[in-house]
Amino acid sequence: MTEQIKSIIDRLETYIKKAEETGNKYDFIDPAYEVTEELDELENSFDAVEPILLLIERSPDIDFGGPGPLGSFLENHYKKGYEELLLASIERKPTEFTLHLLHRLINDRNNPNFQVYFDLMKKISLSNEYPENIIENAKDSLTYFK
Repeated sequence: MTEQIKSIIDRLETYIKKAEETGNKYDFIDPAYEVTEELDELENSFDAVEPILLLIERSPDIDFGGPGPLGSFLENHYKKGYEELLLASIERKPTEFTLHLLHRLINDRNNPNFQVYFDLMKKISLSNEYPENIIENAKDSLTYFK
């Protein structure tokens, strides 16, 4: 991770802490829009995708938006390797936000990996190894697709 990306991740963590303290999601979301503009200007912005997913894993209770600034940044890398990193993140530690991003991948039924995404959501919904909110979130997502 470059120093520039590390600095950006550190700032995002500061905004997350503030949002947790105040209970106001916009204490994170509003400044995160400015940060994602910086990320977009990076020579290789894809290098920030995995650090952002790791940040999301460390902060599962934050409302990142729908998709919000980070989700929009991540989705700018759709069909450029983002999907594989998202799946790896979900395998490590699914969060409501990463399941939301997975749901958005499943929306593209023309994607050749559609079944992989759908099967992962189904696996989580049928599991008992995840927190109840994650399992219920996966079940709700599958209900949408029926």
